[in-house]
Amino acid sequence: MKKINYFLVLFAALAFLTALTAGYNVEAASTPIEIKSACFLPVTHSIGGVVPSYVDMINKACVGGIKWKHLGGPEVLRGLEQFGAVKRGVLDASFLVTAYYFGEVPEAYCVYLSEISNEEEWNNGARALIDKIHQEKGIKVLGRWLSYMPFYIWVNKPIKRPEDLAGIKLRGGGVCYDPLFKALGATPVQIPYPDTYNALERGIIDGFGWPMQGVSDSGWVEVTKYCIEHPFYEHNNGLILMNLDKWNSIPKDLQKKITQATRSWESNMEAYHKGEWEKYRKKFIEAGGTFIKFSEADAAYYKKLAYEEPWKFQKAKSDIYYNQLRRLLTK
Repeated sequence: MKKINYFLVLFAALAFLTALTAGYNVEAASTPIEIKSACFLPVTHSIGGVVPSYVDMINKACVGGIKWKHLGGPEVLRGLEQFGAVKRGVLDASFLVTAYYFGEVPEAYCVYLSEISNEEEWNNGARALIDKIHQEKGIKVLGRWLSYMPFYIWVNKPIKRPEDLAGIKLRGGGVCYDPLFKALGATPVQIPYPDTYNALERGIIDGFGWPMQGVSDSGWVEVTKYCIEHPFYEHNNGLILMNLDKWNSIPKDLQKKITQATRSWESNMEAYHKGEWEKYRKKFIEAGGTFIKFSEADAAYYKKLAYEEPWKFQKAKSDIYYNQLRRLLTK
């Protein structure tokens, strides 16, 4: 009889512990994982303004499991400090551009040189390699947050040929533009984004590199009336970065939802940014802006420099993954 009672007591204890553990898991699962992010641009900017919609999309896709809060832009943390903050876990995620952390991950520099579509990057292994390179630094790449946002060179005086850019001073913004500017004979000048208008107005610079989107919002077209109508780097260089430990703390099913949602986001953003491109092009013309077109031969030379020079720069700075990246990202 005692033996039977012993097993009954043991069974009851195990049942109690099982119920207690199950209740704990249900309670833990009901608490969403909080993610806090920032962007190098404010949400009031036409480019940085798309970030909250991404955050909303993730929260809906992972309802109950993820609670993503976007804290803001450089007013929260300067863009140049965000990569380090994500790496250390001070910030969970950042909507950043690779030029801002070139010193940490030089291979990331070339993501804007891609000549293939987002889906091709996902399918041919390019994204997996870019993610692998970042993970070596403690960072997870969720995907691109900027798609179809080609760059242009804007100047405050008319030119006819690429050679006319020699000697002029252009806001470079770092490694993103500098190889091309130098190859054209222009002088890159490091000017913080907020100071660009004053630098143009005072003649410290003669122009700048930037996408079509946002130039009118910043008032730069008031002091820069010419845009060279030969775009380059259509993919842009904006990536969504997350602290790797944070990513690994997210259950696999939610990771899958985030990845699927991000791929869908990229497709939607491509269409959105094409619409924004058309809107800002119209604004530039309405503000009295003029587009400069080169001859067919000069345009071909200009575009060749735009891609060849950065690839040379990339190889000189880090050639560990150079051959793989170039093979995967170019046609």
